[in-house]
Amino acid sequence: MRSKLSIALLWILVFLLGGVAGAVSDYLYRGKKPAAAAPAVPPKSQDIIDGIARELRLDNQQKESLKAIFDQSGQRYRALRQQYRPQWDTIRNDTDEQVRAMLHPDQKALFEDLLKKVYSKPPGPPPSRKNN
Repeated sequence: MRSKLSIALLWILVFLLGGVAGAVSDYLYRGKKPAAAAPAVPPKSQDIIDGIARELRLDNQQKESLKAIFDQSGQRYRALRQQYRPQWDTIRNDTDEQVRAMLHPDQKALFEDLLKKVYSKPPGPPPSRKNN
């Protein structure tokens, strides 16, 4: 009789420990996930316009005006990017050269591979560095 009770209590203990381990694991896993990951691809201006038009209940004329405003802003952003792109490239190239100078020969090949991956991404504004 005592052995049956011991086995039953052991099974209950194992079940409870499994539940606790699962709950702790779930808590730790959820705690380490980013709260709201940024979308991999930025939204297109037309998607933004459509969203604003829907939220504000814009009529067709207002929606066309909004599109013209966004088109004009886009042109201004592109002009600004072209104006500052040479300075951006100079800083980036100087940084790359400084990194190359501190690397060991075997690390330089790895760095060049890394640069190919990074620079093969479509051109656009520089990524923000929130952690620095």
